[in-house]
Amino acid sequence: MIITEPSTFDNFFEKGYVLANPDLSGHLARGGNATAHFREWGHKEGRRQVTRFFLENRSRLNREKYGRFSSVIDKSREYSFIDEQSSFPICFGNKHFSLSEYASESAHPVYGPFAAEITSNPTGLYADIGAGFRDEVFDNCLYIEVYPSMTADMLVEADCLYPIKSGSLDGIGCFAVLEHVTSPWKVVEEMRRMLKPGGKVFIDWPFLQPVHGYPSHYFNATRQGLELMFSDGFEVEYCRTEGNQTPAFTMQWVVGKFLHDLPAEKSSTLRSMTLEQFASQSPASPFWQSLLTGLPDAMISEFSCGNTLVATKR
Repeated sequence: MIITEPSTFDNFFEKGYVLANPDLSGHLARGGNATAHFREWGHKEGRRQVTRFFLENRSRLNREKYGRFSSVIDKSREYSFIDEQSSFPICFGNKHFSLSEYASESAHPVYGPFAAEITSNPTGLYADIGAGFRDEVFDNCLYIEVYPSMTADMLVEADCLYPIKSGSLDGIGCFAVLEHVTSPWKVVEEMRRMLKPGGKVFIDWPFLQPVHGYPSHYFNATRQGLELMFSDGFEVEYCRTEGNQTPAFTMQWVVGKFLHDLPAEKSSTLRSMTLEQFASQSPASPFWQSLLTGLPDAMISEFSCGNTLVATKR
């Protein structure tokens, strides 16, 4: 089911437009109007909106989906229904995050092979761990989050444990999430536990990416590290760099973000150099010493080549 769609003059839906564009909150608080915003700017910017069908049928769809997944949910843990009884979304525990704690909400398209697997097995049951906001959802896939995303079915604590019965799922997707959990190895163990024999995992785990996704970013993984994490109890079909994970994204993110965050006077020096001139600068050179002097520790941490720790046993 499609959750968002492009806003046009023919289909404009004010409520859906506001929900899909949280950056309008300031404009509306100052007395602005969402419809006027769309007519003046939104249609030129290619803005999207939550579909009328999703919002008007959400309650019924949540009840039907809960009925489909109810038998595989482990209700031995404390839980509560958020909107209505016997309906998604359902909440486990009471230690969750708020969207306000994040720099922005994760909202990525679903990984194609995972979507193909779900649609090819309509009677199967799947889970998308750390799904964020999905602009397309499937009625046989359970969307799990640690904060109340609009498309989340199940809200859980960030303890890397999931209230799903063992051997009950046909497949699990987890995309750009494992770097943000405190114990990714526990999540992998949980995946193995929840899957049926022959069930599949679909994993996207970043490697060369700066610190992101506040309030937490703990572990990046090399390709070998990703393979090692799934070497016990899984037969790896492939582990590769996809089109949205190439060095082009690494370079654009690291260099582009670094330039953006630098003070103007330092940024102008860097922008005036050729790539060859930049690459020839030794890390211990006066150029780098001058460039890094005075930068906030948060920026140093975000782009650091490594970190050193000394600790004393209690």
